[in-house]
Amino acid sequence: MTIYSIDSLKVEQNIQTLQRKAGVPLIAVMKNNGYGLGLEWLAKTTRDAGITQFAITELADIAPLRETVGNDADILMLRSTALYGELKVIIENNCIATIGSSAAAHALDLAANRLGIQARAHLKVDTGLGRYGFAPQKIQAIASCFALDGLRVEGIYSHFSDASDLNHPETSAQELATFKQCVISLQDRGFDTGIRHMANSAGLFNVSNSALDAVRIGSGFTGRIITREENRLQRIGVLESAVIDLKHFPKGSSLGYHGTYRTKRDTLAAIVPIGTQDGFGLQVAPRPRFHQVLSTAKQCVLRKHATVAIEGVDYPILGVVDMSLCMVDVTDQPAHIGDRATADINPLMVNPRVLRIYQNDRA
Repeated sequence: MTIYSIDSLKVEQNIQTLQRKAGVPLIAVMKNNGYGLGLEWLAKTTRDAGITQFAITELADIAPLRETVGNDADILMLRSTALYGELKVIIENNCIATIGSSAAAHALDLAANRLGIQARAHLKVDTGLGRYGFAPQKIQAIASCFALDGLRVEGIYSHFSDASDLNHPETSAQELATFKQCVISLQDRGFDTGIRHMANSAGLFNVSNSALDAVRIGSGFTGRIITREENRLQRIGVLESAVIDLKHFPKGSSLGYHGTYRTKRDTLAAIVPIGTQDGFGLQVAPRPRFHQVLSTAKQCVLRKHATVAIEGVDYPILGVVDMSLCMVDVTDQPAHIGDRATADINPLMVNPRVLRIYQNDRA
């Protein structure tokens, strides 16, 4: 049986590190099953740590999150929508809606008036990510939201397009400056913009003076972010299973579908039931940058491979990872059936069906 093991004490330490670094309240982002850590578990853990503001992207997450964090916590829906059915759910659950366009603003106003409730809202400004949000120069369009009786603007935010890009920090700095100027323009017109937030996990560490009034944290809880300097965050989570069998392959044996891999010597393989269905062997593939291309080429030259640790020793994968298993080359240092096998993997990539086990959990 494959499980995903999470050290709860390390998560708690990461929360404390992030709180100290931010110096302002954290907004705990719960999207994608709590960044793979488990929505309800991470919500409770962050709530116990004093966090009272949360953010989601899916309507289905409202009920379990509200049940976990209580009615006095704030829940921000990060996805702007102009659909009445979605806005109705957001309003009725006392969540905060995101307004990213004039259409979304008027739809929220209409929904609130129909329900006889003043809706809570944060304005979203697009400073470069290019998904949704008002263009920062469209001040009049943004300002018009404050005139709508059915809603109450409680905050304004934006999102860095790539705060993890350590080679071009000027891009994030300019985006931050653009956002700040937009807020100032609104305030100069007499509008109370509420809390300002722009920094995500990477932005908190990589973009100076970006914390503002709050910081949205998601991947930071997992300790798996790219930062310019030492961040003191601990990497969270490993897939755990066991060696379920051993098999000998003569030199030249073909392995896997289509025989894409052939053994280059007589080989002893350990069979480990960790595969792509668990999330292993999958990864987000962003547009490559020059240094990434060089790194990939270097790995090819050095013949680096994906690895699985068996009883603490790293072994290379043979061929490709299958859906339900991988074969591990244990020729040089034999392993045994029943040995503990682990694979380092970002919790975001772990299939939600994989059982999460929380080590050192205080609950």
